[in-house]
Amino acid sequence: MDNLNGNRYKMESINVNHLKNSSNRRFYSLPEEYNQSLNSNDQVTQESAILFNEIYSHISSRGAKFAGPYGWRFVIYCDYAASGQSLNFIEDYIRDKVLPFYGNTHTTITATSLQSTYFRHEAKDIIRKAVNASEHDAVIFAGSGCTSAVSKLIHALNLKQSVVVFVGPFEHHSNLLPWREMNAKVIRIKEAINGLVDLQHLETELKKYSDLKFKLIGSFSAASNVTGILTDDKNISILLHKYGALSIWDYAAAAPYVRIDINPIVMGLNEGMAYKDAVFISPHKFVGGPDTPGILIAKKSLLQNPIPCEPGGGTIFFVSRETHRYLKDEEMREEGGTPSIIGAIRAGMAFQLKEAVGAEIIAKRDEQICEMVFNKWESIPELNILGSTSVKRLPIFSFVVHHFKSGLYLHHNFVCALLNDLFGIQTRSGCACAAPYALDLLGIDEPLALRFDELLAENKSLDRTHLRRKGEYSEREVLRPGFIRLTFPFFMSDDDINFILDAVALVAENGWKLLPQYNFNPETGEWKHKKHQVFLGRKWLGSISYKTGRFTVAEDYTENVKIMDQKELLEEATKIFQNSAMEASKKFTPDQQLIFDAESSDLRWFLLPSEAKQYIFDENVETKKAVFTVRNSFKDSHSNLINENNILHTVTFNSAQDVNCNFADSGSFFSEDIIPVNKTSNCCEMTCLLTKENVPVIRQENAMSNAQLCKWYSPSSIIFKPFLKAVGEFEMIKNGDKVLVCVSGGKDSLSLLHTLHQYQFYAKNQGVFFEIGAMTVDPKSPLYDPSPLKAYLKALNVPYFYEEQDIVSQAAKLDKCTSICSFCSRLKRGRIYACAHRQNYNVVALGQHLDDLAESFLMSVFHNGRLRTMKAHYTDKSSSLRIIRPFVFVREKDLRTFAEQKKLPVIPENCPACFEAPKERHRMKQLLATQEIQFPNLYLSLRTAMYPLMAINLTGVENRILGKNSLQNFEALKVDED
Repeated sequence: MDNLNGNRYKMESINVNHLKNSSNRRFYSLPEEYNQSLNSNDQVTQESAILFNEIYSHISSRGAKFAGPYGWRFVIYCDYAASGQSLNFIEDYIRDKVLPFYGNTHTTITATSLQSTYFRHEAKDIIRKAVNASEHDAVIFAGSGCTSAVSKLIHALNLKQSVVVFVGPFEHHSNLLPWREMNAKVIRIKEAINGLVDLQHLETELKKYSDLKFKLIGSFSAASNVTGILTDDKNISILLHKYGALSIWDYAAAAPYVRIDINPIVMGLNEGMAYKDAVFISPHKFVGGPDTPGILIAKKSLLQNPIPCEPGGGTIFFVSRETHRYLKDEEMREEGGTPSIIGAIRAGMAFQLKEAVGAEIIAKRDEQICEMVFNKWESIPELNILGSTSVKRLPIFSFVVHHFKSGLYLHHNFVCALLNDLFGIQTRSGCACAAPYALDLLGIDEPLALRFDELLAENKSLDRTHLRRKGEYSEREVLRPGFIRLTFPFFMSDDDINFILDAVALVAENGWKLLPQYNFNPETGEWKHKKHQVFLGRKWLGSISYKTGRFTVAEDYTENVKIMDQKELLEEATKIFQNSAMEASKKFTPDQQLIFDAESSDLRWFLLPSEAKQYIFDENVETKKAVFTVRNSFKDSHSNLINENNILHTVTFNSAQDVNCNFADSGSFFSEDIIPVNKTSNCCEMTCLLTKENVPVIRQENAMSNAQLCKWYSPSSIIFKPFLKAVGEFEMIKNGDKVLVCVSGGKDSLSLLHTLHQYQFYAKNQGVFFEIGAMTVDPKSPLYDPSPLKAYLKALNVPYFYEEQDIVSQAAKLDKCTSICSFCSRLKRGRIYACAHRQNYNVVALGQHLDDLAESFLMSVFHNGRLRTMKAHYTDKSSSLRIIRPFVFVREKDLRTFAEQKKLPVIPENCPACFEAPKERHRMKQLLATQEIQFPNLYLSLRTAMYPLMAINLTGVENRILGKNSLQNFEALKVDED
């Protein structure tokens, strides 16, 4: 499909004395009208291509040009694994809409501070929704990327006991070094033969330490930032939780491309075991994300340290002359000082854009890109891609270039320089801050790695102060092993991808011929063309002047420079390679071998310019052997021998957790590295395509289905006894009733469903037989997605009705809407009643509990002067339906405990019409909680006082007695009594 610029996209349908106990403090209260909106994402091929083009055409580096040794070149940015690129439309919005109302978020009294607070909280809500965070998860902006997030988590964990940390083979230094520095025992799990995490090794190590008095933590990368290989985060989380370990995930590399699910719904024997305890994210790697803070998302229960990681402003409840008290709220306590407000807003916008594109669309595009890369590069023997090419991976590619005649490699910095100078392609060279994994991929064992370390290290006897050394110094930095890495973003056009593939192929086959034209600096490892030692196109802050009384900058003379198109660049590069012999013959090339002493010569692994010149003229050159041998990914990946009786599957995936189709729903966790999966089970929604390659998965014919494994749970007596009391006293359920349970996905409605199911067995002994069904109304809110309930209810084998209505948009179109909540409630009620009539249900069951009734009672008294609350059982006169609330005697805390203990798949409801700060109902909840401390029997007394009110069995009784006028204020509050 052609995009708007003529580019083509190949798309398918796709505790100290001075410290007091922490306390809560309300810094501000935002109105209920607070609202936010996200554009829903209709995953249509044409729209996706248009959006891809919109993104690509607004990349900040598009059209940027620089002067190199071979002429002017356009910048083609391919280093997204390191950092994303800014987007003009995001920066325009920030400049035009955000910055004019910028103010410090530590107050909301002024317009600027209030609007900035709105923006920042909206950004956090967008992120919270995108990662499926629940009310038990804290979302914290944390300094610079994952590095700050990891350090903040370690501080907040406040670990007192000995710690064992299990890390994967792919780990970035940010997810490795902090654990080492806290004196934890760090165990690095091996890489399996298929290139993934060795699950058998992980389970062996977990077993070894599970019976000892250690705190166990698993901290794994969701994807490698070197190879892009995805990790099976769901099954690893299940395995970690099985042995009592925390499941912590580094999503720095994966987050821009895959769905992040903090609380995935897994049915079966491992139900409730796949959640993540903490996740680190680096939004600066997103497109549109530069200059954003890191993000830590963690279970609030883990944040045990009452002292914030960065004590200071914004973290404190009260400071006296001698003492101080920190905040209880985890998110506010850990976001001290004036945060990167604009950066946080930008992070929310970057997530918003990713959600608009859709993880499924991105995954399909990434798969296509990987196929294009492998098809092109597999036939180039000089090009060695690192990591397995037969497992699911992101379009992040690291490679080395082999020079077969010499037996050596081309230096990664030289290859990187060639791609820049010849084609304008921006890549990265080095070890990508994942040295242990890089050593594995390059074939460097630990003894050899230590030899390199000793060789590269600065002499300790040097006086750094006297020598004014600012950085690390090594006389032999050029010997440091490394590779070249480039990333293809999902929105890059096929034309540009093919151009880059052709350019890399040309350099891999012919790049060594240009070595004589380049010099290298042994102290820095840099390679520069002999004629281009200075960056001519450098921009200078010093060119800014205020001498005229206004801001001026030196004129840029690059606007009218003519630059060759991509076809011409490839043709020009071919000519440069063909003329390399003539260019090499023009100038003297010194013998760089003399730079290296015996020890460093022994460790030299790359071809020198002087050696390349000899090969150009076919002189007899002694063949060398590199000190290490890089694994051939194509050869190794395709030669993995699997038992011919096994059936191999490849999975269409949408997240790192979907890298295998061996979801734990299919049975208990196996100790083998190859995890069985039932080929006919409905363990996931992805399609398993049979192939001769890819991830090995053994077929298990007798695996149980989800419906068999998904459990009904019996509520505890602390719930069931008051439930029975309410059902009996208010005569809620009668013989022959058909009860429609309203399921929102919250803890209350899900608990009610399980309780009513248990009551069916109890009532049967009393001669009462009734049926239950379930119904959900999806208001199409961008921050509330109840659709996962479909699979859950199907597995429970309950008649289920799912209806959608864009209620929030309808409310926005009304001339006057004092409360979106009330409007939403009325519309939902109408859909529920209509569904009940249509499906022949005569009873509608709602999940409100005693706490809800008490809060509504106080709100009615305070704001309307009426004694009123929700009714336990009444008949709706307009529909003749009976409405019941079987939990009117049940406490909320008991329902919460039940839902958490049974790991019910609670759907986080981040209503866009309600700000997270305390609202009116929440104020009542806090008031009651304070009074209950003084009066432990408070709710028993309130239940007795409210009993006559909840016993009213008809609607409109209060209106007939007192009239309707006084209801106006009450209606504006978020209350739904009837």
